[in-house]
Amino acid sequence: MINKKSQYNCLGLEVHIDVKLTSIVSLERLFVGTYFSLLVVHSGSFTIQVKDSKIHLSANELVVLPKMAFCQIFGMSNQFRISLVSFSSAFIFENSIKRPYAGYFEFFVTKVPTKISLRSKDLALLIGLFKLINSKIRISKKHIFKNEVMLFSFNLLLYELAEIYNRYAVNIKVRHSRKETIVMQFFSILEINCKRQHGVKFYADALFITTGHLTKTVKEVTQKSTKQFIEEALILEAKILLQNEHLTILEIVEELRFSNASFFSNFFKKFTAVSPSVYRFKFNINSVV
Repeated sequence: MINKKSQYNCLGLEVHIDVKLTSIVSLERLFVGTYFSLLVVHSGSFTIQVKDSKIHLSANELVVLPKMAFCQIFGMSNQFRISLVSFSSAFIFENSIKRPYAGYFEFFVTKVPTKISLRSKDLALLIGLFKLINSKIRISKKHIFKNEVMLFSFNLLLYELAEIYNRYAVNIKVRHSRKETIVMQFFSILEINCKRQHGVKFYADALFITTGHLTKTVKEVTQKSTKQFIEEALILEAKILLQNEHLTILEIVEELRFSNASFFSNFFKKFTAVSPSVYRFKFNINSVV
C-alpha cells in the first residue's frame, strides 16, 4: 500500500514522504528507471540490486541510486517506511542555480549505488528538506514566486546532500571505473572553462584523450553527449550573467566568447525559447513584483 497523499509528480520530479509499503511490487513502482533517486529508510529493511551491485538498507540509512535500466528488490521486512525524492537529468538542468561542483556530486556519475548510515541530525535535516520541497511544489500557482522557491528548495537539498556525502566519504568505499573517472574529470574542467571553451577538442586535449574517446565515454556513462553538457553549462552561465542588470548583452557575449550578439541570441533562444533580453526582462519583473 502507498499513501497517495504523499506523492507528487512535476515535470521530472517525484516526492514521496514517509510512505508505508507492504509489498515489493509497491516499492518497485516508486522507482523510475530514467531518474536519479534519493531514498531514506525510516523503519524496516530491504535489499536492492542494481545491475551487479547488491545493497542491504535498514533504518536511518540513505542511498543515492543512479539512473538505472533495471533493479531488483527482495527481502523487504514488515513495517517498512521510506521517503524518496526522484528527478530526471532534465529537471536538474532546468532547476539548478549553477552546475554543482563535480567533485562533490560524483554520486550522480557512478553506476554503483551509494549508501550512507546517517547520524540522527543528518537524517532529520534530509527529511526536513524532503518535506520542504514537497510543500513548495504543492503551493498554489497564484504564488508569484512559486518557481523561485521551488528552485531554491531543490538546490538546498542538493548542496546539503553533497556536504553530507563529502563528510561521510572517508567511510564510503567506492571504486570508480576508468570511464567514470574521465567523466568526473571532464565535469571539473568544464566547470572552470565553460565560459571560454565551447569545443569538445579542448576538453579532450586537457584529459589527454581523443575527442572520439571522450564523446563515447561521456555518452556511455551519462546517456548524454559531451556537446550537450557544454551547451547546458553555457546556458546556465548565460542565465546567471543575464540576472546581473549591470552587464550589457554585448558584455555578456564577450564574457562567454560568442562571435556576435546575434549568434548568442539564437543559441540562447534555442534552449530557453526566449531571447536573452526577454529572459532578463521576465527575471527583473519577477524580482520586483
